[in-house]
Amino acid sequence: MNTSLLILFRIVHVFAGALWIGAAISYLFFFKPSIKAIGPAGSQFMRSLAERRKYPVFMITTSLLTVLAGGALYIYASGGFNLAWIRTGPGLGFTIGALAGVAAFFIGFFGIGRTSAQMGALSAQIGSSGGSPTPDQINVLHALGKKLSRAELVDFVMLFISMSTMATARYWPF
Repeated sequence: MNTSLLILFRIVHVFAGALWIGAAISYLFFFKPSIKAIGPAGSQFMRSLAERRKYPVFMITTSLLTVLAGGALYIYASGGFNLAWIRTGPGLGFTIGALAGVAAFFIGFFGIGRTSAQMGALSAQIGSSGGSPTPDQINVLHALGKKLSRAELVDFVMLFISMSTMATARYWPF
């Protein structure tokens, strides 16, 4: 792989990764508590964030770019998955970071994305009915909310592990 392509992949990987974890931190620690605090208007905010601002598309795009560019860099750095390199300190650090990043991608896509979509669809159904939610709908929303919170926490932990191991991998073993 030529140097220009390596630099391009590295820029895409680092920039998209920074956007990905930055957006995740902003959502988890700032948006989400504020949405809960404002009550019913929070669902309107979330709908606007998803539909008008395309937040889910942004998250999928940044995470996918991060994983794809990182995958190309990993294949290059590892010499095509050479076990001798993977067993080195830096190889182990980058491998742990890569696995955590890929896990975060799938948790985000399947755990957060799908659960958020289910909550959004149910909220829209409740809103369009013009009445109050039924007890069953409230129970489903609470269950989905718990599932979403767990997925968001695990996703954040995976992103943190990925970012911190990749940032320090060159210096392994400590």
